[in-house]
Amino acid sequence: MTSRPSRPAARRARRAAPNPDAVESHAIKEQGRPDKGSYAMILAFAAALRSTCLSRKVGCVIVRDSQVIATGYNGTPKGTWHPEEFPRPCPCVGGVSGADLSLKYCAHAEANALAQSAYRGSSTAGADIFCTNFPCIECVKLLISAGIRAIYYVHGYPDVSGLRDRYLSQAGIPSHAIAWSRIQPHLSALAKG
Repeated sequence: MTSRPSRPAARRARRAAPNPDAVESHAIKEQGRPDKGSYAMILAFAAALRSTCLSRKVGCVIVRDSQVIATGYNGTPKGTWHPEEFPRPCPCVGGVSGADLSLKYCAHAEANALAQSAYRGSSTAGADIFCTNFPCIECVKLLISAGIRAIYYVHGYPDVSGLRDRYLSQAGIPSHAIAWSRIQPHLSALAKG
């Protein structure tokens, strides 16, 4: 007859046994925690999850002095109808991306983040913006006027007007693409728990 180990001995044995999840988690940690830019972009992707747009989920984060001051996602204004509740379909569904922006039901993520900053009284002068998608021409005009210092993005967005890059160049605002491969491993690590 074998005797059962005492509880403290059993605990020590469990702690000493290799945990396959911990080994995998350690491998992810070896990759390193996300740098501040990747961290802000991960938050932008999290903000996109709140989007009510029926066509595209977009999120953004405004960062000043290494602190998040506002987030935004594309959706209808606070307290108004959800896009599915409008009497006719939103022109964005099946339409041309970047065209007829004034006819769309949703405000863009960047505009909502700037509105949140204004509502809370946070200056955006000298701040950076991290967007899941490159801002449209209308949002670029707002970002320039709000004093945004740099734009970081993962996915492109069409510039139907042909003015977006010219405006950014004239305003001296650089745009930086962040590779999806820099963000994806961190999101995968979150999914594994």
